[in-house]
Amino acid sequence: GAPGVFPEPQQDPVIAIAAVALRQGAREPFLRAVFTLRSCAPLRGATVRSFESERELLQVGFGGKNPDF
Repeated sequence: GAPGVFPEPQQDPVIAIAAVALRQGAREPFLRAVFTLRSCAPLRGATVRSFESERELLQVGFGGKNPDF
């Protein structure tokens, strides 16, 4: 995408999604996860999952019928 222009879904793929989960009242997260398109260097304190396609990356889910963790 062009600098200063909002990404267009037809030309700008999602390359990473990060999630932090914290229980109410807790000081530290119980989950730090990063989902990336293709490979990524390890991230200290986080679970990193890499996917080969944007479709696979966007289908990541927590719990339900297809738990990832």
